[in-house]
Amino acid sequence: MKFSEFCDSIENTEQEQQFLQYLKDDDGFGQAKQHLEKAKKIPVVGKVCMALVALSDFDSIAEFKASEYYPQIMDWDITFDSEAKSLSLNLSDAQKKKAAKVFFVVAAVVAALLIFLKVRRCKNN
Repeated sequence: MKFSEFCDSIENTEQEQQFLQYLKDDDGFGQAKQHLEKAKKIPVVGKVCMALVALSDFDSIAEFKASEYYPQIMDWDITFDSEAKSLSLNLSDAQKKKAAKVFFVVAAVVAALLIFLKVRRCKNN
């Protein structure tokens, strides 16, 4: 389920309070929060980490949705099980397609550069 859909489904319910409590609980998300704060400097992933850390600081989903962080993770897929105390955040299918396109472009540029260097080296010999 997309994070935006998840937020809409739990907003103003008991499950919202369970989710926010899980994020603030030291035994649950609290330990992971320390690692996420260290990952803030990593390109692309850092923004998501900052959004998750910020989410744990809000008192309601509505407040978080109004923040600058919400757009960073609204399209990600989320799985949350309050009984098992587990949270999973993954790229959505659309994001995976975008990542594949970026990877293809980078690979093509590297291949073109290698071919150019090979041709240049052959001309110099």
